[in-house]
Amino acid sequence: MTTDLAGTVTAEDVKRADARRSDLLAAAADRFRRFDLRNTWQVAAGSVLVPLGIVIIILAWYGSAHTPYIQGQIPYLVSGSFIGLGLMVVGGLLYWAHWLYRIYDQADLHHMEQLQRDRQLFDLLEAVLARDPEGVVRARGTRAAAPVPGSDGSGLVTTATGANLHRADCPIIARHRAGVRPVSAADAKGRPVCRICQPAVPA
Repeated sequence: MTTDLAGTVTAEDVKRADARRSDLLAAAADRFRRFDLRNTWQVAAGSVLVPLGIVIIILAWYGSAHTPYIQGQIPYLVSGSFIGLGLMVVGGLLYWAHWLYRIYDQADLHHMEQLQRDRQLFDLLEAVLARDPEGVVRARGTRAAAPVPGSDGSGLVTTATGANLHRADCPIIARHRAGVRPVSAADAKGRPVCRICQPAVPA
């Protein structure tokens, strides 16, 4: 029930707030489930080690600069420099390892997507071949000779607009049956042949 007073909350507002709160909790839970420690620990460790190495080097410089004796400056410089540089190098290597991991992870993901696309393409191709009414290309790569109207004894044909010689069972002829013309053995001499079916031209 609503009122005219400012600051009152209706039941609908409470329901909407509860729905938003539930959505936020569900999104946070989903992000937590997808959280992969392998993708973050190198970055987290490197983010700690590199600044820590810089701080140690600064502290070593400060201690060496405020020591009046040379004998006291050397331990600061040696220990601080080596420890600080070592931490920075290790942190940089962790960053590099994380970068390599991400590269391999993305490559593996792209490879799996490519395999999935290839599998879908093969399934589609098998479905198309299974519905092939002409039977030009059968399973296991066997070819069936489809009748070509007007073909003579040479078995060589050509399309309506092409100049290449084809066999009667060529897949190109199966797709372009309109206007297929037979070619005699005498006319076939000197003409280019199809690279798919590679017909034998009489000498």
